[in-house]
Order: sequence, then C-alpha cells, then structure tokens
Amino acid sequence: MNNSRQCQADQYLYAIQPGDTLNYIALRLEKSVSRIMAANPGLDPFNLRVGQIICVPACPPNHRPIIIQPGDTLYRISQTNGITIASILEANPSVDPNYLRVGQRICIPTACAD
Repeated sequence: MNNSRQCQADQYLYAIQPGDTLNYIALRLEKSVSRIMAANPGLDPFNLRVGQIICVPACPPNHRPIIIQPGDTLYRISQTNGITIASILEANPSVDPNYLRVGQRICIPTACAD
C-alpha cells in the first residue's frame, strides 16, 4: 500500500476508513463520485482497502476551500469574503445552510459572478 501518495494542489489526501465506499465518501465530503474517480485514475471503486490513500478534489476552478470554524454562518462567510450567500450555496449545493458543521470543508468563489 502506497501511503506516500501525492495529490495535486487543488486536492487533498484521504485515507480509506472501515466501511467506506466511494458513494459514502462522496456523500460525507460533499463531492461527486465522478470527481473523486477523475482525481484517482485506475482506482477500483469496488476494491477499496482500509488505509488506502486517495486524492479528493478540494474545489472547482475559481473557488477556494475554507474550513468552517465555531460561530461561522453563511452570512459571516459572505461578508468576510465579499461574496453573496447565493454564490456560496451555488458552489456547495449539498450544504445545508442551517446546519454548518465545525471542520466542514466548503468551497467559496474567489470572485462573485453576480
């Protein structure tokens, strides 16, 4: 097992945990299975091994990841970054705006398109 895997700058490492499937990882990390597969050429989604290291896409182009901190709200994030709440939700369609989790990774646009 190669635990010294390198990912591209717009990706981060993830270690497969017991019970993980690509669908579960995608759901939990709010990513699509197709984006995870594209970041890991040759990955066999039916033969994941505990401890196996894969790359997970951080954010789409023109977006950057942030980690939700205690007290963060979409309003606060929008004000701090000079973007709209709508643009944050558009970039993160699976995020529940009423339930942000500390440690959750979301993508924010680097410039507001409106």
